[in-house]
Amino acid sequence: MQEERPRGSLLDEPRAGPRIDPVDFAEGTDRGVSSRERDRLQIWKLVALNFATFLAGLNDAATGALIPYIRSSYDVGLLFVALVYLLNFGGWMVAAFTNVYITARAGVGGVLCVGAAATLLAYCLDVWRPPFPLFAASYFFSGLGIAYMDAQANSHVAGLDNAHRWLGVLHCVYGVGALVSPLAATALATKTPYWHYYYLVLLGAAVANLALLTWSFRQTLFSADAGTSRGSPGRRLQDALSQKTVWVLSLFFFLYVGAEVTAGGWVVEFLISVRKGSPSRVGYVASGFWGGLALGRLVLADITHRLGDKRMISIYIVVGLGMQLLFWFVPNVVANAVAVSLLGFIIAPFFPVGISVLTRLLPADLHVASVGFSSTIGQAGSAAFPFLTGAIASKAGVMVLQPVMVSLLGGMLLLWCLVPKIRKPTD
Repeated sequence: MQEERPRGSLLDEPRAGPRIDPVDFAEGTDRGVSSRERDRLQIWKLVALNFATFLAGLNDAATGALIPYIRSSYDVGLLFVALVYLLNFGGWMVAAFTNVYITARAGVGGVLCVGAAATLLAYCLDVWRPPFPLFAASYFFSGLGIAYMDAQANSHVAGLDNAHRWLGVLHCVYGVGALVSPLAATALATKTPYWHYYYLVLLGAAVANLALLTWSFRQTLFSADAGTSRGSPGRRLQDALSQKTVWVLSLFFFLYVGAEVTAGGWVVEFLISVRKGSPSRVGYVASGFWGGLALGRLVLADITHRLGDKRMISIYIVVGLGMQLLFWFVPNVVANAVAVSLLGFIIAPFFPVGISVLTRLLPADLHVASVGFSSTIGQAGSAAFPFLTGAIASKAGVMVLQPVMVSLLGGMLLLWCLVPKIRKPTD
């Protein structure tokens, strides 16, 4: 094991092999500035990346709470609503295979600003309740934009010292955004006929997000990635995709994020259609799930890290299966609300822990390409599985949510068993 060296800053990066500064490796160079100034820039970047992740939470959790109102307003069935998720999935997949190329030419700051601009365009379309085809198409742009921002945020934070804690904070902030989103969307949709005005909230957040990212990454905005000296973008992506670990964890993330957003996105429709709950009340159950997710990412980060990532994630999946079965077989709205909140809490660490594990299993020069690809493919599950659930539900009913969730959790357990043994970290 590598002996821990003294740290000059909380944001330094002690890694096996040649030390690569996160700033130099990911986004060009900040040479010529003092150590204090560089630390200040890093803090601003962390603030900006966390706000971008908060916006992603506001975005992802809103659709599920608004499904009943989208259906009635546009007079469409579940299959058409599911198309929204399909177009969103298209945006994520485009980002997965273009992220490394755009990063090489525009740098991290440039990609983040492109992503922020794409989400801003999406909310400009949504806010005036356009015809349904245009409304659905806007989800391609929101998926594309959030995918670019998500890939860069995870890549940047995974390169920091104590990455498991910083990643836990980053994804906790996502959970906070996802907690607030159904509360605001449900309150607006139940008290006014203007459910689409929720997108004004997203529009305002998107403007602030673009401004904050532009300011925080201003010194390297649209500058070529210094990582190009380590090989062409295509070569780096090819090297990353040649690693079995990248594919195993990409599929794990794909199922996990699919389960996360499927549960949060369809639970309201399930409780209304199957449990006969009141829309004005069960709309808030989704916030219980996302609140559990945010809390779990904060509370369980260090516990999981110290007791062993491989062992603890396996235990969490088994417990999560128990919570999902309780939700399935106990036909009580209150019990279901508690079960789905506990499910959110127990599965919360999966994504940040997986990113941390990926960086410990791969050499440092593959981190940007592998983390960017894996996190983007994983987040594509946030659109793919809600779409599949909606498509099946349009024929078989919303009760298919439960077998879909159990299958996703079971698949995650199998994939996690295929992850190579992880070295115990040195604190």
